Amino acid sequence: MHQEAYVDGRYLGSNPTWHAEDSAWKAHHCQALIEELDLRPSSICDVGCGAGGVLAAMRDAYPNAELHGFDISPTAIGLAREQHKGVHFSEGSPDGRYDVMLVMDVIEHIEDCFGFARELTSHADALLFNIPLEMTCLSLLRDGLMPHRRALGHIHYFNKDTALALLTDTGYDIIASRYLPSVVDFATRDPKTRLLTAMQRGGFRVAQDMSVLLLGGYSLLVATRPRV
Repeated sequence: MHQEAYVDGRYLGSNPTWHAEDSAWKAHHCQALIEELDLRPSSICDVGCGAGGVLAAMRDAYPNAELHGFDISPTAIGLAREQHKGVHFSEGSPDGRYDVMLVMDVIEHIEDCFGFARELTSHADALLFNIPLEMTCLSLLRDGLMPHRRALGHIHYFNKDTALALLTDTGYDIIASRYLPSVVDFATRDPKTRLLTAMQRGGFRVAQDMSVLLLGGYSLLVATRPRV
């Protein structure tokens, strides 16, 4: 699935909700990290905002902040404008500069992910990236990468080290990072999946880095600043 799939309707066909069901969960974790870092944003931008649910879920926490979402998909922006009044949504790439920029599950979709990340350094004072950690031993053994490529449009796959390296290589200083249970929190309830989820949660309690590398189930939320 290439970039045009987000414009011509193919991505919407495979993902009819545009992952709106994840929005409140993502917003909660972004807000927690913003507060932990004692950031007080008067403007928040979401790049690759999809149907806009993350920004909408953050309105109550930041009632005086200007909220602006960008996405290359006219379909996604249409959904965002229809569903979330009071948030500014624009088709295309970000302009201007913002106090905080969210880049949630976007890097893995972008053909030139290095150029994309480097371009964003001029548009925000602090940037939060959420990157799925799909390059795991289990995913390689189970051929788990290609289904995500076909259904979700993921064309790059990361572990913790390569995710952080991409950001440092493209001009960012890492302020903080944390694992998020992005897969295990939304796992289906069939017996095989419940067993795997229990293993992922149990392993994570014992040895976080090793468990995520072996079994997966988590993404990496990274707070950054553009390097001066």
